[in-house]
Amino acid sequence: MQVIIAGAGRVGYTVAKHLMKDNDVTVIDQNEFAIKNIQENLDVLAICGNIENPHTYMGVSAQIDLFIAVTDSDETNLLSALIIDSITTVKKKIIRLRNDFFANSTIKEKLNISETIIPSFEAAQPFKYLVDFPHAHNVKTFAYTKALLVSVRLRKDFEPTMISKFVNNFNNELSIAGVERDKTFYTPKPIEMLLANDLVYFFAYPKAIIALRSVVYDWNEVQTPIKNCIIVGADSLGVEIAKVLLKKGIDVQIMDKDMALCKKANLELKNKVDVTKTNYDADHINDKNKFDTDMFIVATRKDEYNITKCLEAKQKGIKKIVGINNDLAYSSLMRNMNIEVVRGEKINAYYSILEKIDSSQIIVQKKFCGGDGVIVLRKIFANSTIIGKKIELPSKIEEKGHFIALRDEEMLCLRDIDIIKKDDIIVFFTKEENFELLSKWLKNI
Repeated sequence: MQVIIAGAGRVGYTVAKHLMKDNDVTVIDQNEFAIKNIQENLDVLAICGNIENPHTYMGVSAQIDLFIAVTDSDETNLLSALIIDSITTVKKKIIRLRNDFFANSTIKEKLNISETIIPSFEAAQPFKYLVDFPHAHNVKTFAYTKALLVSVRLRKDFEPTMISKFVNNFNNELSIAGVERDKTFYTPKPIEMLLANDLVYFFAYPKAIIALRSVVYDWNEVQTPIKNCIIVGADSLGVEIAKVLLKKGIDVQIMDKDMALCKKANLELKNKVDVTKTNYDADHINDKNKFDTDMFIVATRKDEYNITKCLEAKQKGIKKIVGINNDLAYSSLMRNMNIEVVRGEKINAYYSILEKIDSSQIIVQKKFCGGDGVIVLRKIFANSTIIGKKIELPSKIEEKGHFIALRDEEMLCLRDIDIIKKDDIIVFFTKEENFELLSKWLKNI
């Protein structure tokens, strides 16, 4: 593909690095240092120029397959999306935005934008499910199905159990997408074992997710619902998380050391949240009231600080603690420290872009476990040519992943399906390194 990326910050750099292997990528930014960094480290064309100036785009290919605008300015991204159409023909445009007003369908249509990404909004959405399923570490949703992808840490006294036996206890409402054990992620086979303290990624319907509480909690423990929450960090993500929790009826308190952010958050949340200025130093850790909470979320943009505060909260005995992950380098570390991890804005933007590039109206793809795992769904519509046929799984394909089919809110082994029916959903789970091979097979069957 011919790809142009407007913006050479962390998101633009990371997307360019991912796409440069099999595509012709051009990155544009007026920041000389950022462009030099890309020139020295990536095999792409880097142009130092003003993204809002039409002359910057002169000389680009007459047809562009994909245009991605990921600067920190909504106005710049939107203007670049307008300008590029006057310079060349663009098949698909993905625009990163901060203000959801600009993401409405009218503006998208007028500017011929295929997809918009609002990282702070999207990064906050898992919290509506973490309230309903407090035993889950993270939750992802999908088009076409009510099934969710949840990560759950098995109890320390969990009895080793064969996966096929474990899954059979959930009436075809659950499948295992992956396991992280000893810092290694893999997609397990049915004959393999689940072990104590495994971080397991379950693809399951809500009823089965609720039933999974027994593998996290001892039934003798009191399982109290989440009624209140403290959020450390009053930036855009902290505010969006607060909005989600308020809609769930949760009592929310926000703490931040930046008075300007506190005032802004208080204004945006219309005084519905207790916003408190704090210095974040060790003195407030001794204030019992500050940590007398059901859920504690650290949502600053500094992963080192988020990790530290999560560990302090653990020492205080808070059971539901979530740390926002902003840097991919810290993702695995946070999970291995048994910190529940939710993507921050920049990581969310990066993965959302990749997921939207590889997804279509038929194929939906999402990454999990810090990008190590991939789940892909294909919806079978009425005009599909594979309706009435049996799907054969070549051995070289089957060994790379785990394949199921969703039918009437049941999860069935794909190999056991005699014929494919309308509205079936074919699903596979695999490691990221196998995604291209399996995705190509799924699209072409």
